[in-house]
Amino acid sequence: MKQVMTGINEAPAAADWLVGEVGVWVGRPGADWHRHGAYPFAVQGIHRGEDKLLIGTVHGLWEASTNPTERWVQLHDETLTEVMSVSRDATGAPVVAGTYGVAVATPDELGLPRWRSLTETRTPNERYTNVLRLASPDLWLAGTEAGVLVSTDGGGQWQATQLRDSPVRCLEHFAQFWWAGTDDRGLWRSHDGHAWEPVETPTTAVFSIAAAGDTLLLGGFDGIYQRDAGGTWKRSGPQALIRCLVVDGHTWAAGADPGGLWHSRDAGASWRRTGPFQRVAVICGPNRAGGA
Repeated sequence: MKQVMTGINEAPAAADWLVGEVGVWVGRPGADWHRHGAYPFAVQGIHRGEDKLLIGTVHGLWEASTNPTERWVQLHDETLTEVMSVSRDATGAPVVAGTYGVAVATPDELGLPRWRSLTETRTPNERYTNVLRLASPDLWLAGTEAGVLVSTDGGGQWQATQLRDSPVRCLEHFAQFWWAGTDDRGLWRSHDGHAWEPVETPTTAVFSIAAAGDTLLLGGFDGIYQRDAGGTWKRSGPQALIRCLVVDGHTWAAGADPGGLWHSRDAGASWRRTGPFQRVAVICGPNRAGGA
């Protein structure tokens, strides 16, 4: 295991992965990792574009070039503090979510971003947003401390859904469903983001979700759970709280908090730790344009 803190000046290659921990790290599971730039912020969300990264941290929002020698640009103001999830809307403008809700920015007279909340009228638990997914201009989903909120007009108005009264930690779309993981009510799914139904799982706490072909993966408080095509569940991976799961081909990656970064190349039969990480909050697979 090798940790390289400085002296890496190349942009991430197409096959490189990005990991958010103390700073943004670039590398590949089972190989070397290096920090992208010299910014030691606790990273909680990354949106990966072709030449720019949006980085959500406990100290606001930053934009970074894929060139690690360039300085990060501060995008937050005094009203935007802890950022949990980052994305871009259909116009390419940043949309963020965090402890004070979903927010967008408009430039002031100096061209600096000034942020405003889109969920200011909601309750405190509804404003506290853990994950944001912009499916289309007509469907935005926010996983909050009070369940899933949905907007059909680009964030102008928000409505509560049938999944409420439980913290939602993750939202993913695959197999024609939206999937949501909750702290205390397990896994839920929805065709449209409005009507939700529970899915039977061996754990009531679901912090991350991914799919590998016919296999469904859940990250719980005590490891990874796999459901095969026949509906049989088994547990695998480290006995740790799994904050994030990403599948890319034959490589499965899991971020534990605490516990670091783990990967499997044999469909979860065995897992190996990789990199110098202690607490992993977000993983971006290779050459993926999209956020977390």
